[in-house]
Parts: sequence; C-alpha cells; structure tokens
Amino acid sequence: MTHHNTILSQILKLVPKHEFNTLAKKHDGPRRSDAMNRWTQFIAMATAQLSGRASLRDIE
Repeated sequence: MTHHNTILSQILKLVPKHEFNTLAKKHDGPRRSDAMNRWTQFIAMATAQLSGRASLRDIE
C-alpha cells in the first residue's frame, strides 16, 4: 500500500518547527489556555483557514 502525504502536512513542512518556536518565544504574549500548545493551535488555525471555516468551533 502506498503512503501519500496530505496537503496539510506538505504545507506544514514549509514551516520549520524550530523557527516557529523561536518566533513564538520572541513574540510571547499572555497565555490564555493550557489546553493546546502554540504548534497545535497553529495547525488548527491552518486547517480552519485551508478548509474555509468561519470559526474554530466549526472544526470537529
């Protein structure tokens, strides 16, 4: 069986995680939630943006 990467995973490969973490620390603001880390929130926001969602509540 052949393995295929999703479009989302291909897009996320364009954003190196270490650079993302560096920028997150540089522009660190108050944390409102401990439920998701910044990377997970970024993936959720990218998913919402790419799928044309009106809000994060639409993702389930």
